[in-house]
Formats: sequence, structure tokens, C-alpha cells
Amino acid sequence: MISMDGDIIGIIDDAKEKALNNQDLERNVLRRFLELDPFSKECQYLGETARDVARKTLGNKGRVGSSIGVDLRPCTMNCKFCSLGDKWGLVRDNYDMPPEQIIEIIKNLTSKGFHQFTLRTTEFYSLDDLCVLSKKVRSSVKGSYILTVNTGELTTDDANRLYDAGFNAAYHTVRLGEGKDTPFDPEVRINTMRAISKSNLKLSCGLDPIGVEHTNEEILDKLELFRSLNPMAICTMKRINVKGTPFENVPEIDNMRHAQIAAIIRMASGGRNMVAAHPANLQALKWGANHISVETGANPRDSDSYMHSNDTFGHEEAVRMIHDAGYELGVSEDFKRIAPY
Repeated sequence: MISMDGDIIGIIDDAKEKALNNQDLERNVLRRFLELDPFSKECQYLGETARDVARKTLGNKGRVGSSIGVDLRPCTMNCKFCSLGDKWGLVRDNYDMPPEQIIEIIKNLTSKGFHQFTLRTTEFYSLDDLCVLSKKVRSSVKGSYILTVNTGELTTDDANRLYDAGFNAAYHTVRLGEGKDTPFDPEVRINTMRAISKSNLKLSCGLDPIGVEHTNEEILDKLELFRSLNPMAICTMKRINVKGTPFENVPEIDNMRHAQIAAIIRMASGGRNMVAAHPANLQALKWGANHISVETGANPRDSDSYMHSNDTFGHEEAVRMIHDAGYELGVSEDFKRIAPY
């Protein structure tokens, strides 16, 4: 039997007690966790501990969401990791998914028991059109489900308009490599996150997109920012290096490193946040993440789009993954303690 480092095991056990009581972990503790070899026995112990924290603080409930890419068009922002960048020439079409198609997808999925949907747009999609779309969805699809918006920069007034139109939450984050791999000012992104936090919408954010070059200190800086904003969910998003983008020849982080980061966020969050893993990663679910999403329509992490299909392939597979990780599939009411809406 391979022995483990007793010092780090003690640190993990102490951190577990704090996580179960929703107490913050010190930066140096989180750094120690990030420095572990993802394939080590110590990291396995960390992951299993994080899974136990999720079990005890979240009632062992997992969640599957559906993210719908509403519009497809070349984007002039040209973020180096995004397949929609105009400079890469991967996307030439301009297309908006008809509201009727979005409604049909959501109706189909709510009938199967899904309850969380994200409407994802390109950067400059009209706020007015988003409000109209949300109202159409709410009037056509009844029930208690979470409707999240993922769009461009917002003020608090903008966010409240979206809330009044039927959205419950907004995903927005300051990306890893912001200002270097993107043309965005990081402070502008952070200001939008703060504006959402001050609004009636619930904030979701994430370590997005995680690449091999991102240091532990960069990750820690983001985690400290996220904790200060008290989001309802924190996503760990592995960067997919799409062929034809500037990152096409850069290696991707492996699933074990992705799972390690998810475990650390669970330990840092306790039961205060949902922790998502994207793309869906069974190991991350086994190590404390409790949310995965399936994508439909335009996708900035793929050179192909599925704008003309109502196929919801992948959702049943995602449910199986939740069950394989030992979770029960939760419904919206199970998560209202974390994100009342």
C-alpha cells in the first residue's frame, strides 16, 4: 500500500471541517491543493473529500443544465479561444435561432424533468430582443425552472430589466487570460459581474477557459474574486483548443487536472455554490462538482453549429453521468437554498 503525506492529509481534513461549515479556506491552503499532482493518492483523497462535502451540504443532489446558443455570427472581438472570431474564418453565416425553436427545445426538456436553461448569445445581441425572447419562453413554457442569460456587458439596470422579463440568473466572468487572449478590459468584465450581483439576478461565474499555461496564482486570484461576489454557481471550464483558432496546437489540460480544480472549488465553497464542470467530466463529478450542461445551437467551443436542429441528444447521457457519480438528480426546488429565485 502506498503511504500518503500525513501533513497534506491533515490539511485536507481541517479544510473539510471548514467547508462543511461554509468557512473560507486560506489562500495558502488552496495553493497547496493546486500544487498536488492530479494523479497522486493525496489528490485522490482531496477529491473524495470534496465529494463528501457535496454529499453532506447539498443533499447529494446533482443537476443537468441545457445551454442554447441563440445566435450565430462572426464576432469582431476575436477572443483567441473562441471559434466565432471573425479573423479565424470558421463562421461565415449570420443566423438567429427562431424563438419557436428555442421554445420547442425547452418544452421537450422540461417534459423530461430538466429545469435549468441558459440562453447564450454573441457579445452584441440586443437587450430588447433578449427581453422579448424571455417573455415568449415564460409564456409558452410554464413551470418552476431556472432561466439564465449569458450575453455581453450589463449594468444593474440592464440586469433588472432581464429579471423583469423572466430571467433568474446571469452567467458572466472575467476570463483567464482576459486582456491578453481577449480585447476586453478585465475591469469592465468585473464591473458587469458586480452589477449583476447588485441586481435581482443571481450571478454565475467561472474559471473559464482553463489552459495549460494558467498558473496557480492566476486561478487563486479568480477564486478570491468569485468568493467576494457570492455567486450561486462557479463553473470550471476546460479550454477546448478548436482547430483554426490561435490555440489549435496548444495541449489541453487533462480531465484529472480539471477534476482537481473542481474539487478545490468545492472545498473553497462548501455548500454555498453549485460547482459545474464543463465539458461534462465524470471524474470532476466524483470529486465534488455537482452540475454539468449540454449544449445546443451555436457553440464558441466548436467549429460546427447545430442551429437548425431540435435534437436534444446528450441530455440522457448527462443524467447517466450524474447517477454514475453517485448523485440523485435534483429539481429546481432542491437548489433554492443556494439560489432562491
